[in-house]
Amino acid sequence: MNSLELDALQLSMSNHARALYSIYLAPKGYASKGKLTLSYQDIMQFLNSKEEIVTLGRQVNSLLKELDNVGLIRIEDDQSYKRSLNKQIIHLPLSVSKEISSIATDKHQSFVKMNVSWRPDADLFEQLCQLVGVIDKGYSADEIGEYIAYWLGYPEKQFTDYQWTQKFVLNIKQRRQRQPVNKEQTKIGHQWITPQAGLEIDDNVKQLVEKYSGKS
Repeated sequence: MNSLELDALQLSMSNHARALYSIYLAPKGYASKGKLTLSYQDIMQFLNSKEEIVTLGRQVNSLLKELDNVGLIRIEDDQSYKRSLNKQIIHLPLSVSKEISSIATDKHQSFVKMNVSWRPDADLFEQLCQLVGVIDKGYSADEIGEYIAYWLGYPEKQFTDYQWTQKFVLNIKQRRQRQPVNKEQTKIGHQWITPQAGLEIDDNVKQLVEKYSGKS
């Protein structure tokens, strides 16, 4: 298991979801170059080997969605966690991400606190977006302002630059999978995006940080 997968497994998820990926999905994904066909029967047999944990397909989907939320798996645009994924193909993007390792190496070296001037490394940000399936590989002042403001509220937390960027990318993905925040947004696949949105970060970020920090 590579460092990208290990970092993702440390993010918020249930132990059952963590075990499902580490022991069941990942080995099968390695053998099939990062994708596999799901079998609810096999997954239930694995999870229920010692005690009954899941008995329904929607419970399996709930665990899979946890893994999707941290970028460990990805489903196709025409698939949904609200429908059966049994016998469907899913992707394990981080399991085959060799090309990102060289860029991420120096981003694992030191742990730092969040600060108001933090910005993600452009190359790392773009590649992580590609890996976890973020469609619009840009971010708005609102998105980074809220993210920085949130973590400034936890000064005891320290992460590597890679981990800060990874968390930011996943935060963006989850944010865009929710309902649109304005009428201009269009749904593409599972995500709501703003047409022509891009890397337009201006001096208002500091003001946004102060604004959102004031809410806490």
